[in-house]
Amino acid sequence: MIKLENLYKNIGDFKIEDISFELDKGYIMALIGPNGSGKTTLIKMLLGLIKADKGEIKLFDKNISEDEIYVKDNIGFVFDSLNFYPNLRVKDFKKIVGEAYSRFNSKVFDDYIKKFNINPKAYIGNLSKGEAMKIMMANALSHDAKLLILDEPTAGLDPIVRKELLSILQEEIVSGDKSVIISTHITSDIYDIADYVTFINKGKLVFSKDMEEIKDKYRIFRASREEIERSNKKFIWVKEKKYYCEALFIDEAGIEDEKTYIPSLEEIIYYYVKGEEQ
Repeated sequence: MIKLENLYKNIGDFKIEDISFELDKGYIMALIGPNGSGKTTLIKMLLGLIKADKGEIKLFDKNISEDEIYVKDNIGFVFDSLNFYPNLRVKDFKKIVGEAYSRFNSKVFDDYIKKFNINPKAYIGNLSKGEAMKIMMANALSHDAKLLILDEPTAGLDPIVRKELLSILQEEIVSGDKSVIISTHITSDIYDIADYVTFINKGKLVFSKDMEEIKDKYRIFRASREEIERSNKKFIWVKEKKYYCEALFIDEAGIEDEKTYIPSLEEIIYYYVKGEEQ
């Protein structure tokens, strides 16, 4: 479904360097990293909005530069804001975007608008952030897209709307013929729905792993400085606290004791980023 090989892009003072990963159909991949890590740049490269200096992107076994119409016809995308004419009504928005896709289904769009409780006569400029996000989701889901790409879709939304949108994504991949890439810094949203996690920092790939492997292997060790120093664990970074230390490590031995606990994705990002700053 998706294959990136050795991507490189120089954008002024920022670089995307040697990023590679794959995603098969029927799975959700979370793209994580701190702000400014290159997530949005990478997504723009996937969409063909930015061309790589080196490397290759294949979607549906095709190179986007060689078959752009086919590739884009099979992608549904959602950005973090609806940049469209504010004086346009929702029903007219449907007519415009519907012309862009060969398999756009007007009834499916209308059904989602009804499900989302959005007035089709409402002006786009009067929509709340949550409503605008739902409009983009309705558009992305109305042309039988095989790949959904979402860039910070839950940013600024209340927990109820976020949960609703994520539930829809899970429903969409049940058939097994679609895939999702979701970029987000709200890692708690995707902890239970993502099958794979790709973590980038400063334009470089930190890891691309199965979520279950992350849950099984990553641990935080909480102990005194002396115990940390005596330990034979390979720590990613050690955080000094007043009375003890906490350190992230990859547990290959299956350690289960009162001094280790399973970290959140947010904690994993934090420890890797701090470790790279040393």
